[in-house]
Amino acid sequence: MSRKLALSAFCAGNGALECATRIAMFSQRPFSSSARRNSVYTLILILYNRLFRIYNILKYYTVASMAHFTPTSSPELDELLSTIRHKIILPAYLPTEQRKKIFSPKYEKKLQSDPIIIEIDGEVIKFRHLNPFRDMPQTRRSVVSAISQFSTPADFANLRPLLEGIAYARRKFDHSFYCKVLRIVGEKGHIYDIIECARGVARTGFKLDTSEKVNEILNFVQMKAVESGWDEAATAKALRWAEMVLELIEKEEHQPRRRKDEHMLEGELPLHRDPMVLLAPLHLTAALVAKKGPEADADLVDKLNKYAKDIVRLWPEGKKLVEVQPSELYEDRDRMGYLRGANKFVTIATPLLYGLETAIKVVSPELSTQLQSRRDILANEVQEARVTAGQNPEKRGEVVWRKVYDNEAWREEQEALDNEQEGS
Repeated sequence: MSRKLALSAFCAGNGALECATRIAMFSQRPFSSSARRNSVYTLILILYNRLFRIYNILKYYTVASMAHFTPTSSPELDELLSTIRHKIILPAYLPTEQRKKIFSPKYEKKLQSDPIIIEIDGEVIKFRHLNPFRDMPQTRRSVVSAISQFSTPADFANLRPLLEGIAYARRKFDHSFYCKVLRIVGEKGHIYDIIECARGVARTGFKLDTSEKVNEILNFVQMKAVESGWDEAATAKALRWAEMVLELIEKEEHQPRRRKDEHMLEGELPLHRDPMVLLAPLHLTAALVAKKGPEADADLVDKLNKYAKDIVRLWPEGKKLVEVQPSELYEDRDRMGYLRGANKFVTIATPLLYGLETAIKVVSPELSTQLQSRRDILANEVQEARVTAGQNPEKRGEVVWRKVYDNEAWREEQEALDNEQEGS
């Protein structure tokens, strides 16, 4: 049923309701015969049944806009997204009673011949019986599989509808699922799509409420600048993205969910004041100031000094970067405990270390001295983690280290590889 037809039905229903109300009032008057009274009651019953049918039509068929996927780069991906849409997302748009029916064995035969049908914006959707144990795909595995197959801009155009759809279907995932998704997307060079999903958190459910999510996103943002050789335009764009992340994590909808009786620990810093988070925009701002040299505008220099002062104020001198927050947080894998993994720490901390080293060269002498002490401690932390991780060149941490500290050689290799692929 189209929206226009549904609206017509609703208007008709209003008229029927008014008529039924008048007849009901009239029926309270004394009648001269029981036949006349019975005919009025019959008319009221007919009108009531009509209203009830119209109510059901409106209840079941006037649905808001549904999740849609656009064509992708492969038939296999199209088929997978279609399966996710029809078996996971669309049933969530049905009222509870109707949704129970399509999963109930009792209605299997009936739905085979008489499916539940809805029509939205010209698309007719039929719901037949689904066996929840045999026909339903595993949501987490299916979503990760689909995103892993994204390769073109047309594919990534489906990322937000996909996350919106599973959020509407009320599929609940822990933060590790979202970390995995953002790593897949970030490694494919589309980290801004993740930031856009976080901006639409009310529909996508993608909250920036954990340290790992935020630092992973900021790491991929910084690597955009690193992989460009700190090109001025690419670095300026990366800085804008980093500052967008900082703005988002201050918003109420991105705050970590806590129990009513749960409070922040003594000495715990919120994400937007965590020095590890602030070191990312420090890195990008310092790289821009260094690139521009004496021509760097005063606002950019002031921004760099502000980041540097905030970091010095929030990062006590003599403490390791992984000691800034209360020690209890580093015992919890879902909070800060992920940093205890040596390879992960090298990955996250390497561009931050480079940023400190760059800032030291361009800030005031007093700030430079204060940053230097933090830089020396962080350098020791990173080197210890590299040794612990085994310095395997295939590991992500060592790949990041080489991109940052052997950037020119890495870029030459990438250029040669790109030329070889084009030639083949």
